[in-house]
Amino acid sequence: MNGAPAPPRLRIAVVLFALTVTAGAVDAITFLGLGHAFAALTTGNVLFLGFGVTRAGTPVARPAEALVAFVLGAVAAHTVVTRLGRRGGRWFVPALALETATVLLAGLVVVLTSGQGAPTELVTAIAVVLLAAAMGWRNRVMVQASIPDMPTTVLQITLVKLLAGLLPGRTAEAREPALTRVRRLGTVLGVFVGGVAGALLLRLGPGPALLCVAGLSGLVTTLYARARRLRPAPESTRVR
Repeated sequence: MNGAPAPPRLRIAVVLFALTVTAGAVDAITFLGLGHAFAALTTGNVLFLGFGVTRAGTPVARPAEALVAFVLGAVAAHTVVTRLGRRGGRWFVPALALETATVLLAGLVVVLTSGQGAPTELVTAIAVVLLAAAMGWRNRVMVQASIPDMPTTVLQITLVKLLAGLLPGRTAEAREPALTRVRRLGTVLGVFVGGVAGALLLRLGPGPALLCVAGLSGLVTTLYARARRLRPAPESTRVR
């Protein structure tokens, strides 16, 4: 990806910004509307499990379910994208489409069983598992894409790199390209915007909120797949 010309790199950054927003929204809906667990931010789930070891009564079932589902989603994505990559096939769009379908399925499960209201414990568990698996899948796909500073689901290291690039002390030669700083800022803002959007969408209910997120993800995937000017050339990036 480092050798890609600026316009294609900027286009894929815009796509990944939109996907970062969806990840933030999914985590907001999962944590605020489906129990205290994260679909994408697995650090939070590990911490909740750690709290449960020392504090009796701390809910750990939902974080444990989310963590296991996340791992399974990542393993499944690894199997698929590595095989398709070895065969020279395009894997990025199908991977995004499958993730979107999983989020859509989670939303449909909640809507069809609970409408706009709060789902039962069983439905909540099913939705959390589906969403965490989708985000585990997403994370492995983004590792394969190898686009610097835009993991779309986590931002700790990206935030530190952004601050390091903005703080004084670097020579002009050591300063990073503007696009690099834009990508990092886009990741931070994307998670924030997604969190705000997810919290606001919860006013519709967890199920409808998830359907809205799936709709956005599907729109991004469709635009990326169909708009030739949006997609970088295959030789310009590992995203295929």
